Parts: sequence; structure tokens; C-alpha cells
Amino acid sequence: MDDQIKPIFSGGVGRSGTTIIGRILRKNSKVFVASPLEIKFITETSGLIDLVFGIREFLPTQISRSGYWLSKLSTHDSTKIRYLKFKRRIESDWWIRTNRLDRESGLHRALSKTTLIKLLKELEASLDTPLEAARQFTFGYVKSHRKWEGQRFWMDTSPPNIMYSDYIYRIFPEARFVEMRRNPLDNIASVLKEPWGPNDPEKAIIWWRDRIALATSAQKSIPSESSITLELEDLVKNKRSETYQRLITHIGLDDEVKMRKYFESEVTFERAHIDRWRSDFTDPDKFENLFNKLTK
Repeated sequence: MDDQIKPIFSGGVGRSGTTIIGRILRKNSKVFVASPLEIKFITETSGLIDLVFGIREFLPTQISRSGYWLSKLSTHDSTKIRYLKFKRRIESDWWIRTNRLDRESGLHRALSKTTLIKLLKELEASLDTPLEAARQFTFGYVKSHRKWEGQRFWMDTSPPNIMYSDYIYRIFPEARFVEMRRNPLDNIASVLKEPWGPNDPEKAIIWWRDRIALATSAQKSIPSESSITLELEDLVKNKRSETYQRLITHIGLDDEVKMRKYFESEVTFERAHIDRWRSDFTDPDKFENLFNKLTK
């Protein structure tokens, strides 16, 4: 196993605070969190998880409609075919993409195309030991990143990291996971404003419900000491100091001044939009009742 880089994966239902954790920890001198914050190539359809273990079974609410049907058609793909699909996606979909703020993002910001091709060739040549091949591809990506300076930890903030933490753990048993949760009504209200999420309250509630169920199931398959669950409300208001300390203790970090200052000045109650659902909906009581009906 690689004794130099220790992965950290934050995740949770989208818009639950996973990026906040990345922004806090990137202020520590031992943690590497660079652009893009979400690498995509581990958890998305035809990513490393599917390459190593075969195409997963998805609920229609877990991925896009096109991704769902593609997964159904790919159940019996050989390792070679899965590699070719991974290669195609990483060279196109994940190489240059547009993020939620309509800004250009992607792996091209991290490394050159020549380096990517080299890593892909090494991955293909090692597919007889797929778990180790996936590890070395990921660590190769980190070490090839234009901004990497040899930090002990590397972090990715893709929300699905927790939903698929059981798979990720099998590839990276030394990893630490940080699950973020928040008031589900706030979570859903925030998702409804995103271009990538459901735009109907009922569909959004079901979307949230299925993701929470998947995350809960996955977390049962990894050691309790490998993962921690934090509430956004605790981080920004209710138990600020205690929750911050739980986070850095779980990872194994010192409380560096730069990180502490960022947490105290930037991770605030005002920026977290607590109880936004009460003002986002014209009839919040009706929305709450619908949530209770669909999640009971």
C-alpha cells in the first residue's frame, strides 16, 4: 500500500456541506485539496468503482435518466469494455466540464493530457489486479497534480463518496470518510435551486430519501472508526468548537492557526442559510407535511 498519501473523502446528499469540509481542511499544511474539488472519476457511472467491481445497480433517482439506462445496458461488460468506457469518460466528460456555477472545471486544470494518457496506459496494463490498479491510478493523479507539494493527505469532496463508501473503502481501506448532513428540508430546498437536481418538491424529497438510504446502507459496511457524520447546524452554530475538534481529530490533524482562523471567520451561521426552507416555499407547512408523508 502507498504509505505517503492518505485519502479523505467527504460526501453526503448534494448541498449538505461537503465542500465546506474541503475548504476547512485545505487550510491545513498537511492536506491537499485542489481544483477540481470533485474529481468525478471514482464514483460516477463508468468510474473506477464500476471498472473494478462491475457496473452497479442503480435506482432511477440515483443518477441521470441517461446514466440509468446506460447502466442497465452495461451489466455484463467485460473488464476491457469497462476500461474503454472509463477512458472515454475521463477524456471527455471529466476532462473539461462546467460546474454548478457555470464555470469551466475538470481534470485539465490538474494535469496535462500527456500525463493523463500515461496514467491510463499504466491502468490498462495493471487490470489483472484491478484494486491495486485503481489505487495507483488515483495516487498517480494526485502526485501528477500541478499544485501537489507532497502533502500527507489528499481530499475529494464529491457528494456520492458516502453513498458508495463501501466500494471506496475496498479500494482505499486506509481512507477517512466525513459524511455531512443537514436539516433535510433545508437540504431539499437548496437542491431545488440547482440545475442538476430535481425541480419538483415531491421528486426532490424522493431523491433525498433514496440517497440517504443508500448512504446509510453503505456506511454499515465500513469500520466505524473510518467514518464520522457531522451535522451542518452543529458545525456553524449548535456545537461549533466541539464539531470542529471532532473533524480534525478524526482525520488526525493538528489545529493549525490558518485552519482555525478560516473556520471561525468563514464557516458561519449566516452563510449556511439555516431554515431557508421556511422562506423558500410559499406554503412551508404543506411542504413539511409532504416530506413527512413521503419519508415515514
